[in-house]
Amino acid sequence: MIVVDASALVNALTFPNRFAPLRERLTGAGSLHAPHLVDSEVQSALRGMVAGRKVSPVLAQHALAELGDLTLARYPAAGLAHDVWALRSRITTYDATYVALAARLDCPLVTCDRKLARSARGIPVEVF
Repeated sequence: MIVVDASALVNALTFPNRFAPLRERLTGAGSLHAPHLVDSEVQSALRGMVAGRKVSPVLAQHALAELGDLTLARYPAAGLAHDVWALRSRITTYDATYVALAARLDCPLVTCDRKLARSARGIPVEVF
């Protein structure tokens, strides 16, 4: 069981060869968990990548389809609000939502965001 953030999903879905170890971690995790905002964050990242010509619109569309096919338990942010607020001095609200969920579920957070990993104290973080 792991909590996966948007950066990990975007990289795993758009660059499968480059992030093969990450894909293996996701498929071998048993179960994937994320706050509900993960879908919007992935779409926003893909939109930016298409606009910046880092990926094609076709590849982004394929990544979104693959995201939809993932078995990913999504959690409402409202249930994490108190824990997220407690983290406000060292981490963004969006990132804190992933950290709070990982703490609540007592499982590792998987990310490609080194800044998030440095800020996430008290939980195991795996950076790819």
